[in-house]
Amino acid sequence: MEIDLLNPNPQVEKTQHKLKKLVPTPKSFFMDIKCPGCYNLTTVFSHAQTVVKCEGCSTVLCQPAGGKCKLAYGCAFRPKEDY
Repeated sequence: MEIDLLNPNPQVEKTQHKLKKLVPTPKSFFMDIKCPGCYNLTTVFSHAQTVVKCEGCSTVLCQPAGGKCKLAYGCAFRPKEDY
C-alpha cells in the first residue's frame, strides 16, 4: 500500500492520534464562553484545571473533568481563531 508522505490526506490526519501525525499538533485550544445569565464573553483554555466563574454574575461557566473542561448547562462556546 502506497502512502504519499509529502501530501497527506487532511481527513486521515485529523483522525489520527496526536503523536502519530506527520506534524504533531495539540488538540487543545482557547475558546470564548458566553454566560447564560449576563451574556458576557470569557476566554478560557479548553483543558482548564480550575473552576471558571463569570466576572459579571459569578455563575460557574465550566468545571475540570480530567481532560477537557465540562461546560455548565446553558453555556455556549466558540473556538478562538488561529492567528
